Amino acid sequence: LLLCFAVLAAPLAAAQKKALFLGNSYTAQSAAFIKEVFKRENTGYEPHFLTPGGKDLMFHLQNGNSRKKLASDKWDVVFIQEQSQKAGLPDPFRKSFHDGANGLCAAIKKQGAKPCLFMTWGRRDGDKRNKHVFPDFLTMHGKISASYEKAAKENDALLAPVGHAFAIIHAEDKPLFKSLYKGDGSHPSAQGGYLVACVFHGVLSGKSPATIRWNANFDAKSAAALRAAATKALVK
Repeated sequence: LLLCFAVLAAPLAAAQKKALFLGNSYTAQSAAFIKEVFKRENTGYEPHFLTPGGKDLMFHLQNGNSRKKLASDKWDVVFIQEQSQKAGLPDPFRKSFHDGANGLCAAIKKQGAKPCLFMTWGRRDGDKRNKHVFPDFLTMHGKISASYEKAAKENDALLAPVGHAFAIIHAEDKPLFKSLYKGDGSHPSAQGGYLVACVFHGVLSGKSPATIRWNANFDAKSAAALRAAATKALVK
């Protein structure tokens, strides 16, 4: 009888928790690295994604498919990611971000899961369409990160400070910083996606991203610098 119990209990003990990611192309273009890091480093979470391009938090709050996905399983944590500009723009855009974050966090908690805000980054050269608001990376990062930090605090939510990791690299290594972006200066490159995954691993596992062993296809020095930035961002 004791042997049977041990055999049955083993799979239950090894069962992974479940993480849902509600976002857009920033999350989608990091997903391959999230999956790989989670698998290789035994993060303990099985990732699932719903990431239609260009969508914001209010879309996910109001969209039937997003609400259906949220209700479809017993999630342990749900990551939410805003459209890349809105969190830092003046009202009504900032208000829409906070309304969406508040509504989604409440819905996530109602499902018994923990909400986590995915803090995105400023664009490499600022935002050409909103140059008066976002003239450069640091200004854009400062405004976006402040909104995410406020929303996380108000909703008692976790925060994945990816934007801070970008800013750390911006301060320490300009060539590596430029490599975080695709040619549009907005979406994450392979290096950017790896950095996202390192931060998420740290948030969920409680382990330092510096302990990640997988270098992806990067040289050891660059991979170590990305992991170090993720580690610093989590203790910022």
